[in-house]
Amino acid sequence: IFWNIERLPDIETLVNRLKVEAVKEPQPEVHIRGDQEVRYESVGRVVVACQRAGILKVGFITEPPAGVVSR
Repeated sequence: IFWNIERLPDIETLVNRLKVEAVKEPQPEVHIRGDQEVRYESVGRVVVACQRAGILKVGFITEPPAGVVSR
């Protein structure tokens, strides 16, 4: 799990960081970008971490495969 470019040691560190963000006004939205090789369970754990921390808005960043042009 990465927080921007910083690798986090565990899910509890992520939850604690998210709790700091959850109390901000306005509350920021969390954007999740899962590597194409990652198992869905790992993405699910991040979503649950957001819920535990009280984050209300979670979005997913998707990227088209290489060579595909989006219009």
